[in-house]
Amino acid sequence: MPQSPVEVEGEEEYVVEEILDSCLRCNKLEFLVKWEGYTNENNLWEPEDNCKNVHNAIAAFYHEYPQAPRRIVQMQFNNLKF
Repeated sequence: MPQSPVEVEGEEEYVVEEILDSCLRCNKLEFLVKWEGYTNENNLWEPEDNCKNVHNAIAAFYHEYPQAPRRIVQMQFNNLKF
């Protein structure tokens, strides 16, 4: 049975079970989200801005897949050797 959305800061949000993948689309980071209580057919690519409250799931994903696409802060980018 799918979980009902929870209210966070006055807005309804669904609970993230797991982050499955990440990608860069049009220079924007997106995450493939597995929703708690839903099947894989309901997995969705969500922009990074929609994933602000799932820090633990994102950290667990990058721990498992350290080479997956991620946002690079400007300071780190400036130190890359081309």
